[in-house]
Amino acid sequence: MALVELFFLLSFLGALLFRWSKSSFGYFRSRGVAHERPLPLLGNVPASMMFGRGSYVRHTIELHQRLKAHKVYGVYNLRDPLYYLADPELIRLVGIKHFDIFTNHRQGIGDEHDTGDSSVLSKSLLSLRDRRWKQMRNTLTPTFTGVKIRLMFDLIQACNVEAVRYVKKLQLQSTTDGAGVELELKEFFTRYTNDVIATTAFGIGVNSFVDEQNEFFMLGQRVSQFSFWGGIKVLLYIILPRLMKALRVSAIDLNNVAYFRRLVFGAMQQRRDLEIVRPDMIQQLMEAQRLFREQEQQGQTTVDGAQFNDEDLLAQCLLFFSAGFETVSTCLSFTSYELAINPAVQQTLYEEIMDVEQQLDGKPLDYDSLMGMQYLDCIISESLRKWPPAIVIDRMCGADFELRDDAGELLLKLSKDDLVHIPIVALHYDPDNFEQPEEFRPERFDEEHKHQIRPFTYLPFGLGQRMCIGNRMALMEVKAMIYQLVLHFRLLPTERTPLDMMASIEGFRMEPRERFWCRFEPRH
Repeated sequence: MALVELFFLLSFLGALLFRWSKSSFGYFRSRGVAHERPLPLLGNVPASMMFGRGSYVRHTIELHQRLKAHKVYGVYNLRDPLYYLADPELIRLVGIKHFDIFTNHRQGIGDEHDTGDSSVLSKSLLSLRDRRWKQMRNTLTPTFTGVKIRLMFDLIQACNVEAVRYVKKLQLQSTTDGAGVELELKEFFTRYTNDVIATTAFGIGVNSFVDEQNEFFMLGQRVSQFSFWGGIKVLLYIILPRLMKALRVSAIDLNNVAYFRRLVFGAMQQRRDLEIVRPDMIQQLMEAQRLFREQEQQGQTTVDGAQFNDEDLLAQCLLFFSAGFETVSTCLSFTSYELAINPAVQQTLYEEIMDVEQQLDGKPLDYDSLMGMQYLDCIISESLRKWPPAIVIDRMCGADFELRDDAGELLLKLSKDDLVHIPIVALHYDPDNFEQPEEFRPERFDEEHKHQIRPFTYLPFGLGQRMCIGNRMALMEVKAMIYQLVLHFRLLPTERTPLDMMASIEGFRMEPRERFWCRFEPRH
């Protein structure tokens, strides 16, 4: 009898779970928004993707192609209904014209009411909202001006020298004389970006090509690696945020935060005691904090309750570290891959580099010479088109709003806290925006052709006031490294290099199954 009762109980609970898993799936139908039929619990997320076999990138592109004619379409992300904008004019309205209504991203994992190390997520520029975000953005913007970034160029160049020296050392040790060496690009560039962040952000001299297990690099590996348990925690925070907060389950490793706390505050105290001034990120943040406090004392702060204390500064440092560590190394990996499988593009770039070398006449590369290289800029722009850092970005509606097209026709009535998404990778692969989008064609961005790009269809760093604040520094870092590699080596594919990169990408990450393998052959 007990078995029968257990059976009915489990059946009843199963029915409740099934009903709950699809309870929100009438949302788009009731609003007349185009969408595809969702699956219970998964929504429009393919089941294969949850097990790492499908590709979120390909899924986003293909779904956009099927629904883009509607200008606005709906996607169920698990049980959450999300609006997607397919029309560039609507993207302009949300990201630029009505930014005051669409200021915020969705509520993050961190909570502004958290205390201690667990609150660091909620204080970063990415997570801040409304006036607190505006105040922090205004405070940090001077840190990323061209003048400030120029001061960091020599620090980055020193890391470039070490990276090139490392490859040459491997070639000397290689048994295949003159044939070059094979390297896995993601690991190679992760070591490079680790050293760049260490020196430009935290004032630490680290050489991850010599000391391969240094503490700073190992920390970066822990922060950037997407573990199974980490993914489960993020998923549960999305589905059951209140329960996760009630159970006090932290979404981040607090040991990592504690390490950064000692690192950042120790460096700040040492600089104050010894009056050290260094052209790096901590110095810029300390200066921004000093100016803010002076304005606060004079009653000149423009935001009620504004602050920029040590905890706020720590949050920005952690954000710069986590964002720069992964984003730049991935961009460098994809760019090097495209150069390896497009030898004509690489040769044209090499000729431009040699022209710059001739103009330098033996002097070291400088910031102005690097940033003036037009073809290199086209290559990086095209790499960011094919492999953008963010696949999708979001905006949260701050008030009831009527979304109308350029003809004034009402397309959608948005309510407060509705989420709208901009599918960046889908826009970049839309043949209506970029002809033959699968091809790597840097000339799309040259002086003759770049005016043909439709506004708000190329958004590698986002758009408007919420655009990535560190994009200038990231671009300088990528360009400086690519310059040195192509100057000294010929980049060639290997047997492990995928011929179809898009087909090789699986899961939610922009990374191929085979990893990024490339052969570095010395130029004679």
